[in-house]
Amino acid sequence: MNKIASLSFVRAHLPEMVASLGKSKRGRVTITRNGMASAVLVSPEELETLELLADKKLMLSLLKAEDDERAERLVERADIFK
Repeated sequence: MNKIASLSFVRAHLPEMVASLGKSKRGRVTITRNGMASAVLVSPEELETLELLADKKLMLSLLKAEDDERAERLVERADIFK
């Protein structure tokens, strides 16, 4: 659910919007004020995704792991815990 809503609409319908975001796995509502985006209401899952994507150290680690997998630089679990 990706919506754009005015601040006055959000004020009047906040409980329904929160319930709708809680039910959806991904969703956001861009809140406008005087026709300009001023805030965003996001679902918990969307926030978690944004936080993970913002973690540069984690993203670099995942990219390195993908490179290692493509290059077949893998170690068996049993070899790690000998």
